[in-house]
Amino acid sequence: MIQLQLFRTQRERLKSGVSGTYPDHLVERTKEKPEIRHAVNEPLSRPWIKHYFIMQLLRGGDSRDDVLTRDHNLLDLFKTTIPLSENSFSESVMSTWRMFLDSAFRDADTPWYGGVKKLLNSERFYSAIEQLELEVPESNPQRVFQFYDQTRTLRRIPRVPIKLFFALPGNEKEKLIEILRTAVNNNPHNTDVALLSYAFFKAWSRASDFLELARTENRNDLEEWYYWVEGDMHSLGALKRETGDHLTSFYIYDRALLTVTEYKEMADWFLRESEFKMAYHFYHKAKEFEVALELLQNISAKEFAELTNLRRISRGEKPFDLSGDTSRYATLYQEEMETLRGFARIRAQETYRQVAVKARQHFDRETIETKYAFGELTEDEYQRLIRQLAERKQ
Repeated sequence: MIQLQLFRTQRERLKSGVSGTYPDHLVERTKEKPEIRHAVNEPLSRPWIKHYFIMQLLRGGDSRDDVLTRDHNLLDLFKTTIPLSENSFSESVMSTWRMFLDSAFRDADTPWYGGVKKLLNSERFYSAIEQLELEVPESNPQRVFQFYDQTRTLRRIPRVPIKLFFALPGNEKEKLIEILRTAVNNNPHNTDVALLSYAFFKAWSRASDFLELARTENRNDLEEWYYWVEGDMHSLGALKRETGDHLTSFYIYDRALLTVTEYKEMADWFLRESEFKMAYHFYHKAKEFEVALELLQNISAKEFAELTNLRRISRGEKPFDLSGDTSRYATLYQEEMETLRGFARIRAQETYRQVAVKARQHFDRETIETKYAFGELTEDEYQRLIRQLAERKQ
């Protein structure tokens, strides 16, 4: 057999390499022996070797069949890089994808959040897809071995550009997604598998499919993380509200960009939960100054100091030491009170101006007197509107 291979043409060896019958051994080189032969590990090493020969063939011309062969082989190669039952879960540490995952995701600076804290760095994510290459997994004992190419030259097992996996066409794309689904199902405690799955869904503009996967697998942690990484703080907050996690809910909603109505909804919820200082905070954000002022008057200086620290932590600032001099917080408390009163006065003036304009245009005496009776107008405002109404009739 060896003699026959020696006399085969380069083209024949290339074709055999593409089909997976050449070479029949790998070479290990040591100081003691220049060439130690090892049988090729067919499921774990052969796809990497085949990739080399397929790419050599493609350099000679892009035939549809050769591209299809490459894509099919990429799927077999991909299976060796993630933990699956067929590779005995040996690649559970995801060494092949480690550089990609570390480049694409970063840890969020949020000590208050207890879930998966990884966030996607979009610029580095797409750069990693274009620039990084995969090497044979560290779990493969044959990763440093060499093989003879079609010219009988010793070669190292090749690296594979990551972009080839992300560029897979329709059918192969669906097959790769199915491989990822299996990996997520079989590795419920392996966060890296989930991150890699999300990366493929995200690159293919199918991020919502990851949410569907998380729900199908009953992975509440992944569903929560999906909202986190997608920046859907409203949905993330809703999950935390269901568990009664008031503190994390506070930080989430404080960082979310909500409407005034949504802030009021949060404030109402915190109030129902008897979380008064948090309710005050969101009434303030909702510009419900009158309600906020009433709440603040019933919050102690110590509670306000605790709220001040919550605000600082939310902004990523160092919290105050509350065990020291309390006069400092009492001063902040008084300043907040005066600020709110100022907002309330401004609000009252704006309300008066709006009522005054409407009174000149639409209001009659009965309307003004009704509003005065229900406390919507002060004595001064009532008298002024009555005078304006009289002047208008003249």
